[in-house]
Amino acid sequence: MIKDRVASKCKKKSRCNSFHAMFQISELFRVSPVIVFLFGFIPPMFGAIAAIGIALIFHNDEISNYNWQCGRARLPSLSRIINLPLERTFWQLFILIHVPIRLIELFTGFSRYRRLMNVNYKHKWFYELSRYCYLYAGVAELLFLAALSIIGERENIQVHVILFYIFGFCGIGFFIANLICHRHSLYYLNPYGRISYYLKAILCTAYLLTVPVLVGSFVLYWKACITIAYEIFAISEYTGVFLNIAYHGCAFFDIRYKVIFCVRIVEPIATEENRMNGKSEADNAKSTPVHSFRVNG
Repeated sequence: MIKDRVASKCKKKSRCNSFHAMFQISELFRVSPVIVFLFGFIPPMFGAIAAIGIALIFHNDEISNYNWQCGRARLPSLSRIINLPLERTFWQLFILIHVPIRLIELFTGFSRYRRLMNVNYKHKWFYELSRYCYLYAGVAELLFLAALSIIGERENIQVHVILFYIFGFCGIGFFIANLICHRHSLYYLNPYGRISYYLKAILCTAYLLTVPVLVGSFVLYWKACITIAYEIFAISEYTGVFLNIAYHGCAFFDIRYKVIFCVRIVEPIATEENRMNGKSEADNAKSTPVHSFRVNG
């Protein structure tokens, strides 16, 4: 078995040396991981703060202190806030604009978790399961967030509520899977590895605690007609949104000094052997420069 591994490594090294002997790799430019992080973190944070702030300051009379069947509600739910035209514009613009960056972060994390798994961890199947849950739950969370931002109360209130709760549970799945992969990979090492892990654990726990409060207060308002329960429900919604954004903000510690985003160009090296091999059409096709986006770390 050891001989097979050595032979496999030798073959990979031989192929790598052969590739570098035939092609030249030039780096066109790099993108700072901090910039990538900021484009994925600042827009949703700004959109949420702007939407809630504008609603409570400028449109408070329109969405607060309104009578429902179970009494007067003094704080608006997030759904009512993003139902207003101006607040809806801020929310949709800044939530949707960060989706492509978040997808890059997700696929980068999925790939790096595979390469950076702790070799001493015994339950590799569980780690792989968590890694795929990290990807699928993360993508689902992102898609349902976009969907509930587009389909609001005025479009279809039942669908909006369903999307909101699915988004929340996908977020929980992503948080837990991310914690498991982080703990049993080289991400856990310093610098910042343990700080990031403990922050994620605290934020995930707080997020989980908001779920029974959110559901319980909603049920108490609509089933038992306890009026103060709706204020608790609204505050739980606001808290859950900012805990979700803060958890994703921990990615700052995961990519800083650990990831390089760069664009490279691959060109054939003009050698006599390559000229001889370049006579065929297939080799001529291969001689076309190849642009690639690469994530190193």
